[in-house]
Amino acid sequence: MKFTSVKTIISLVAGSVILTHSVFALAHNQAGSFTTGLAAAVDFYTVSCTDDGNGAPSYLEARVKDMTANSSKVNITIQKGTTNCNTNACARFSLDSADNDAGYSPLVKLTQGAGTYNLYVAHTAAGTDSYDVELHCKTATNVHTGTSTTSRQQQ
Repeated sequence: MKFTSVKTIISLVAGSVILTHSVFALAHNQAGSFTTGLAAAVDFYTVSCTDDGNGAPSYLEARVKDMTANSSKVNITIQKGTTNCNTNACARFSLDSADNDAGYSPLVKLTQGAGTYNLYVAHTAAGTDSYDVELHCKTATNVHTGTSTTSRQQQ
């Protein structure tokens, strides 16, 4: 009887650890801040969408959370390519209209397949701001696939 209980406990603990790691593997966040005080400050990242074995990327989705209580609002623009923009948009914009709360801006999706997307984070007024961008590359069937971010410019 004791053997069954120990075996059950070990199975539950191992399952919890595996589940926790798989959930964290699906989350991609890019935290940052504007420190120059410039109203026109823009942070720039590239996001690579690749097939990590889960399937070919179809789109990038993203949203931003403004983490500083002030009058400035944080926004993102995701962009890829310059052809077929009338069929599939080449850029999307999203603004977090509420400062320092638990919510993110509306989720935006840009369907431009595998490759490198540009992510621009900006704010609407002079001052300092902190933000968190949540982003995911996904397949046409909404399965999370390879997502990596590289910082290119910080203001």
